[in-house]
Amino acid sequence: MSETDRNRDPVERARAAAPAGEVFRGEHRVALAARAPKPGYLRRPRGLRSESRTLWSWCMLPVHGITNLVSLTWNPFEAFFEAVLWRGRGRGTGKPGKPFHGGWNSMAGLLARAIAPRTKNGAYVIMQVTGDRLQLAYVSRAGFLTGARGPVEIGWTTDLRDVTWVRDRSDVVGGNHEIGFADGSWCSVQFLGQGWRRMPAAFPVRRLSHLDPVP
Repeated sequence: MSETDRNRDPVERARAAAPAGEVFRGEHRVALAARAPKPGYLRRPRGLRSESRTLWSWCMLPVHGITNLVSLTWNPFEAFFEAVLWRGRGRGTGKPGKPFHGGWNSMAGLLARAIAPRTKNGAYVIMQVTGDRLQLAYVSRAGFLTGARGPVEIGWTTDLRDVTWVRDRSDVVGGNHEIGFADGSWCSVQFLGQGWRRMPAAFPVRRLSHLDPVP
């Protein structure tokens, strides 16, 4: 499977699982931006509970366990970025700047947490902008090598009116965008793979460039 097909397949599977008559403005694979703070293990929601763990997933449990233990106590990478790279950076200057504003329980924080779900076999996360909602669909990675398809579910959703602006940060990395919410919080995400330039137009909100200040 080519990289293009690998990106398109989970998007199409997520769309097929939507209720009949659902209107889509846009849909694309998404991840937290590389510079954004990552939620600790217990902050990440559980997803795709109905699926069974694959043999490969069982083999990787010790590795994931060590990673999760570190994230439960202290994240040295996040601490480094917070202390050295994020502090004191201006906004709207074209510089990378701080990639997150608002606590983990803010609207942006809830989005960031939902982009990194806890699943048994890993998941593709698809951001979907519908007629009235912004939501995340989880598509199981199980069966990626064998062709046996795992489940698909909607993991997080909010009213589209809660989103107030989208800011293009492809000056940092292609596909990076900041999404702002009505409570004043915002976070940086990355739209993965080809076609990401079409995704911002799906939001019926104010669209900003990296030269514009954060509202």
